[in-house]
Amino acid sequence: MLELYGPGCFNDFLWIYENSRPDIWPNIGARSRESSEILSGKDILDIRSTVGRLGAAPGDLIQWGSTDNADSLFWIPVGPEDRWPTLIVEAGQLDFLVIEEQSPAVILGLLEGALDCPFFPVEFKDSGPLFERWSGGQVGEGEAP
Repeated sequence: MLELYGPGCFNDFLWIYENSRPDIWPNIGARSRESSEILSGKDILDIRSTVGRLGAAPGDLIQWGSTDNADSLFWIPVGPEDRWPTLIVEAGQLDFLVIEEQSPAVILGLLEGALDCPFFPVEFKDSGPLFERWSGGQVGEGEAP
């Protein structure tokens, strides 16, 4: 997915990160460290329990995306890397959703409406997919295939 698109934003709402450039905002490593510090210090019993049942802890999560509403998308690093489930956490850790799909399938499912995330706005999937690539502090527009 990142080879095709790079870091950027789907439908002016869902941001995806990359790990190859530590100097940019949408960096997986930097976002994951920041989120790990936040989540490790919070009393998030439901998330801890769910992630723990899968064999991980909140500090293990790898943040690969976020939304303009401050929701976060994480890989739960258990099992083979190409099969890591996705955890979507609502802003403020109010609700969450675990999806047993690879991240490209998660994004496609969300864009097509096949996956329902109750805390994503309806407007996110109301129009055809649009991707805006991150380009050094600016986002450049481009149609998603």
